[in-house]
Amino acid sequence: MTDLNALVGANEPGRAHEPSFWVRATVERPRRHQDGLLLELRAVDPSRPGRLTAFMTGDFIREVQTATGILLDPSTIFGEHQLKLTVTAEPRGDLSAQVAGFVRETFLLDWAEQDAAIRDGLEADRIWDRQHNLPAPSRLRRVFLIEPEDGGSPSALRETLERWWEHGIIELIRHPVAFEEAGSVAALEEAIGCAWDQFEWGTLDLVIIAPGTGFAFRALSDEGLLRRIAVLPVPIVLRKAGAPTLLDTMAHRCFDCPDEILTFLTGILREEVRVANTPRLAAIAEMIEPASARRMTPAFHGPLFD
Repeated sequence: MTDLNALVGANEPGRAHEPSFWVRATVERPRRHQDGLLLELRAVDPSRPGRLTAFMTGDFIREVQTATGILLDPSTIFGEHQLKLTVTAEPRGDLSAQVAGFVRETFLLDWAEQDAAIRDGLEADRIWDRQHNLPAPSRLRRVFLIEPEDGGSPSALRETLERWWEHGIIELIRHPVAFEEAGSVAALEEAIGCAWDQFEWGTLDLVIIAPGTGFAFRALSDEGLLRRIAVLPVPIVLRKAGAPTLLDTMAHRCFDCPDEILTFLTGILREEVRVANTPRLAAIAEMIEPASARRMTPAFHGPLFD
């Protein structure tokens, strides 16, 4: 149970005496109001037909997101929930209610049921295993990286890929996404659409999805997004988000950390070198290229492949 009744901003100053209590209600018509949410609450018990409008402040929402990893937007809080309310009697006799806590397990149970239904649908359509059945990449030339929008220093994964790009080893196509904001599903669908375009217009060897450490992990269990990813004829490698998602088990490969992804990518490059018989190619270059024309240090001049 997540009891956040002591959060900063949960009550207005000077109103600490206001009573708080837990209710189980169906949340209807959740909608934005200023920086918070307005929730229409209907009693779950049919013998109690009452309704109540409750307000969830922006400060409370941010506290919940930090404490639980749940992105609170209207789409996630719809349905049956157990909420803690602080009720205030207004001078005219009206009652106003403010959300001061909720039970996190309710979200988790609902999500588990949703995920099971989505997976059943994808399996029934015979697309759940499409990514698993793709062969592992035999070469690493064009890599499509979906990562959070810049918010500071680049990740270790991006730094390594950019260094490979500077040396002409790969062509790196970056697609930053606002993972930690409402609307991240649409942003991810656009990113996958761009990966499709790259595949159809030219070539694409691998897609890497590296979500941020924030709260929008539910986007990676969205059915529409998963259906687009499932049929992409390019392997998708995923770094796990802050909580389990359906994409963890549907992607071609899923890793716990960036170092594991880099180990996987390095293995592909090593295999390329082995198949290409690099010592022989280096010996040929040594024989036919004058010593004065050789570069001793790599310099970026575009990809070193067609």
